[in-house]
Amino acid sequence: MERVGRGDDAKAWEKLGYRLVLEYRLVFPASFAALPHLVHLASRSAQARGLAGTILRCAAGHHGCDDLLAACADAIAEFSELLDRHLQTRPPDYLETFLDLLAAKEQYHWSAALGDFTDDFYHLACPHCAVEVTIAIGDHGRYSAIRDWHLGDVDRLGLRPAAHEELSGIGRWMHETAVRDAHEPLADGIAHLFGKAECPRCASVFTIADEYTSANSPILQ
Repeated sequence: MERVGRGDDAKAWEKLGYRLVLEYRLVFPASFAALPHLVHLASRSAQARGLAGTILRCAAGHHGCDDLLAACADAIAEFSELLDRHLQTRPPDYLETFLDLLAAKEQYHWSAALGDFTDDFYHLACPHCAVEVTIAIGDHGRYSAIRDWHLGDVDRLGLRPAAHEELSGIGRWMHETAVRDAHEPLADGIAHLFGKAECPRCASVFTIADEYTSANSPILQ
């Protein structure tokens, strides 16, 4: 930490990253012990900001360090404010910062699942007939479909994006933040993700984010 604290030595940061986030993105006591120091450096170091964000994104894993993570609450709150300020500058690393902020808010599921909505697919089971439905949100279209491995996505039906006043909870915060920062592709993608889809098989209508979350949300250990 002393070496990286003196500047932006790329090799030193890379070595520190390997020490604090193990292979397969595993964190351990040293990761959380370093987190407050990384947050202290984050306002002037993109490397520190990125490494602190990586540690938080991994916090949903099986690390057995709940007490150490809880002890970082003040540092995480400070980091959240820093990330939010950084987002408002509309930086090139906007999406990565957005995902780090979601992790800082303990929204690990969306931190891991959210893409840039250029080529995003979400797979879930229809809550009524249990058929697997593919949700596409990106440049290729915004639709629900049945995926056929020979024919591609068939029986496509357009999604129904949520209006801002229909959003609540983390979906509303995500949308408001993207709108505030004039990140139109992200705001539009979130509106569709938290909107509704129709099942091509049984014609039932469901909220995409709710069904995807119930099937994929990780449990913090």
